[in-house]
Amino acid sequence: MKRFTIIITFLCLITFASAGTLFVGLEGSAPPTFSTDMSGFPNVTWDPHYSFDVSGAAATPDGILYLCEGSFTTHLYEASLTSSPQQICTISEDIHSLAYGRETLWGFSNYAATKGIYSIDTTTGVATLALDVYSGYGFLFFALDYNPLDDLFYGYTEYGASGLYSINIDTGEMIQLTGSIPASNGQGRGMAVGNNTVYLTATRGDDGIPYFAYDISQGTGGTWVEFPNPYPAYHSTGGAAYIPDPITTIELSGHVVGSDQPEIGLEGCDVTLTGDESYQMLTDANGDFVFPEVEQYDDYTIEITLEGYEIYTETVAVGNQNINLETITLSETAIPASNVIAVVNDENTEVTLSWDSPATREFEIYDILRFTEDNNQTPALWELLTSITETVYIDTEWEQLEPEMYQYAVVAQYTNGIEAEAAISNVVEKNPVFNPPQNFVVDPATGLATWDPPIPSPGVTLVGYDVFLDAQMFSTSETQWLFENLINGQIYTAGIQAVYDLGSSDIMELDFEFTGTGVNGIIINKTELKGNYPNPFNPTTTIYYSLSSINTNNSEVGIYNLKGQKVKTLKITQSGGEGSVTWNGTDSNLQSVSSGIYLYKLIVDGKTVAMKKCLLLK
Repeated sequence: MKRFTIIITFLCLITFASAGTLFVGLEGSAPPTFSTDMSGFPNVTWDPHYSFDVSGAAATPDGILYLCEGSFTTHLYEASLTSSPQQICTISEDIHSLAYGRETLWGFSNYAATKGIYSIDTTTGVATLALDVYSGYGFLFFALDYNPLDDLFYGYTEYGASGLYSINIDTGEMIQLTGSIPASNGQGRGMAVGNNTVYLTATRGDDGIPYFAYDISQGTGGTWVEFPNPYPAYHSTGGAAYIPDPITTIELSGHVVGSDQPEIGLEGCDVTLTGDESYQMLTDANGDFVFPEVEQYDDYTIEITLEGYEIYTETVAVGNQNINLETITLSETAIPASNVIAVVNDENTEVTLSWDSPATREFEIYDILRFTEDNNQTPALWELLTSITETVYIDTEWEQLEPEMYQYAVVAQYTNGIEAEAAISNVVEKNPVFNPPQNFVVDPATGLATWDPPIPSPGVTLVGYDVFLDAQMFSTSETQWLFENLINGQIYTAGIQAVYDLGSSDIMELDFEFTGTGVNGIIINKTELKGNYPNPFNPTTTIYYSLSSINTNNSEVGIYNLKGQKVKTLKITQSGGEGSVTWNGTDSNLQSVSSGIYLYKLIVDGKTVAMKKCLLLK
């Protein structure tokens, strides 16, 4: 819902502009009464009226004046600016000031058994205590009135902590706004409140003391503003009342269109205007509405509704001039995307995002945003990734993100800048990525393994490397490792993995055949059975082998028949390297064996290293 505020022709309270008439009178010997419309404030002009003894005065919103006279027996009168006062009752308590508010006449009594603010029945004159503001504070209010704008009493006291006070009409709580009027005699015996302003009528006009005004919007600590006293020759107390101008009306109108077709008026919009009074109508075929009689000087809320559009709400401050709100645009209802699903691939390198498009509206584009789960209520921290028209998006930057819980938002953007609510995805976890080292190689001539550091991955810190050779593991922080004590001609499996603070990478492996020398430059041969020659043979054949210099003790070649029976043992006496033994076709008793297939085995430390066949032909 979009909200706007328009301030239209309101009262300038700081300059006390007029929206009513200030009425004043004095007590004793029926002096004349005066009034002013406050034009040209502070240089106001006073107009005289009838003569009357006024000790207190108050006015109703429709212009009725209540006047009271009497020192210890208070008579209540009803009058207007143009009609003379007529007595209507005698008030049961002595009253020194009057106020009108909440459709009730109030008065302050300084001589009743309980001093305070009384409500007054204007038919019977019965005064009932409403607020005992004396017992708690000890103040006497000869000047009192009610302000309808904030629903508070305002009173002025010249006793004790003298000055201007607001008085809560329900609780009696008092707050001092400012001190005494800036005059040698600080008395103020008449008060009227209007235009959110206190008008205080001071006594002793013959001493040259003016009247004073206080703008309530100043709050506490404000200043009094002087204006002329119409009684320069009088020396007495009196009362004052503020008569608001009669309530009049203005015309309020406007024209309603939709954001989808702003050139065409919207018919049938429900338009309501709510304030002290309420008004309602539908827009016509052209999208126009007119409220011909709207009461002035009130704040209204205008609300416009039509199916398919968002509710439009606006606050309008109504003064005394007609108001044309001109063209009001209702925003189309922006339907969001739905069923937003985020899926991380098996390699943890990207996320596929998919969603269902709004079925009933056309739009221009989707905004795709990404954020951490703990920021899903703070759109200002969401990162805009792209804007697309498709309903699938692949986040290829996922691999570079810090390990965290993430979500995505899809925001459908419509014509005329209309934006739908964000559709939020499920939560997906970015696990740490442990990249392996790069370019792992082993020099077969030296056994030196080298590699390059892994590609940096966000959120993890490289600690070092684990290097593997067959079943052995070594650790280092360098980018090379020399495998030692390798055997010439033997095939090895080497491996490398990166070690991080949060885990380790996969192991990269490679096989290599060592072609170099061992310790002190000595070639360490591979233990193996190479074969025999000639084959077939008669009667003699040579059997070739190689022995590792690391383990050459108790080596022999055993001759077996096909039944697995040992025929002869040929002892090996060398310490290592390549060698051979000769079999002359005899058994251990030096007897010739018969023709056929025989098996010969290379045996080291009682273990058979290899076995091959040979054929004896006679």
